[in-house]
Amino acid sequence: MGERARAYTMRSRRSRAVWLIVLAAGTTYYYFGLFLPQVRAVRTAKELYGPYTCGGDFYPVWLTSRELLFHRGNPYSRGMTRQIQAGFFGRPLEARKTSDPPANSRAFSYPLYVDFLAAPAAFLSFRTVQYMGAVTFPLLIAASVILWFRGLEIPAPDSIASWVALVLISYPVLEGLYALQVSVIVFFLVSASVAAIAAARYGVAGVLLALATGKPQLSALLILLLLAWVFADWRSRGRLVFTFALAILVFLIVSFAVMPGWFFEWWRALLEYRGRTEPAPLAQLLFGKYAGRALGILLLGWLVWIAGKARRLPFTSPGFTLAIATVLAVTVILVPSSVAVYDHVLLLPGLLWLWHHRSSAGRRPAVRRLLGIMWLALAWQWLAASGVSAASLIWPALRNHAIVILLPLRTAPALPFVVAAALGIAALNRFARSQKQAPASLSAAESA
Repeated sequence: MGERARAYTMRSRRSRAVWLIVLAAGTTYYYFGLFLPQVRAVRTAKELYGPYTCGGDFYPVWLTSRELLFHRGNPYSRGMTRQIQAGFFGRPLEARKTSDPPANSRAFSYPLYVDFLAAPAAFLSFRTVQYMGAVTFPLLIAASVILWFRGLEIPAPDSIASWVALVLISYPVLEGLYALQVSVIVFFLVSASVAAIAAARYGVAGVLLALATGKPQLSALLILLLLAWVFADWRSRGRLVFTFALAILVFLIVSFAVMPGWFFEWWRALLEYRGRTEPAPLAQLLFGKYAGRALGILLLGWLVWIAGKARRLPFTSPGFTLAIATVLAVTVILVPSSVAVYDHVLLLPGLLWLWHHRSSAGRRPAVRRLLGIMWLALAWQWLAASGVSAASLIWPALRNHAIVILLPLRTAPALPFVVAAALGIAALNRFARSQKQAPASLSAAESA
């Protein structure tokens, strides 16, 4: 029996490795060999393809950091925005050209202290930054996956390497890696902070969370949940808030010392950037402006209810890790830009939680069907990308059909909603059940 089990395990591992190799080859070829050339062709036709498109999301940080450190320039100025556009689009944008994006596209929209944190890169050429990012960003993603196994208290299985590989070849991550998106760094900081809290290293976690505010739209809801958790037991958890506040205070003091009016400049740039150049949040994109806003309010109320139920739980308990995963999934739905597919990496904790608790989360047939839809929507990107890659090698004419090229991306807008719904049902079942059990145990104790 032991020999049969070992043989079955070996066959299973070989089969999984073969599938991973096939999916990795198909998805990678799809993204770099089919999708990006189409994007490049469209932008070139509009004269919007610059020398720094690869790594273009980090380019504004690198450029403004150099300008601030070496010339005391204003990162939020119109002139700086035009320099950024010249690197990304190949030229500054012109309002008279109707085919051009809005005039403030690609403006620097980060807090000023991000430039100080990026100071080491300012001493390098951007070409060097691109090469270094091509190595370090995948390592950050791989480390983030491992950290979430620790932060969610999931025993590291044999399949952890498969999880790392699948995450690395997922479309949102490939998009983030190619663009050198700051979201990749923020996701790593969030992952590391959660793992640090799970290990009761509150001082380290507070500093990491402060660094994650470089993109506040990604970290704000999680920070609010953690604040509710800390205030439920201030005596043992208060150090987390203290170190977080101290680090933020240092960032702000340095920023105001160098550029006293930076906050108002940043806020103006942020409002202009989000209001004119970015599409609506995902909820409004799919359901319309007013229905999307109503859904956003309902989701925020749902998070308040979950935080109230989970805030007194131990950090590594299934209930509180479920709250963390739900908050991050809802963040993807409410994040200011619906085209920021790279932010979908925040769905990973929810997927890991649902996979680890699949036996308890899928007890009801309706929930099992929902989970089946979720896993199918997740797998679609790899299966469709591999299929499109294979078909394009047989019929090269398919490379020019936008409908075919975009086929693997069709489930991307729906996936955050399905994941959030599955987590929401799991939270309802878990917290409602615990609420029913509490009075029952109390009455039993009183009768005894």
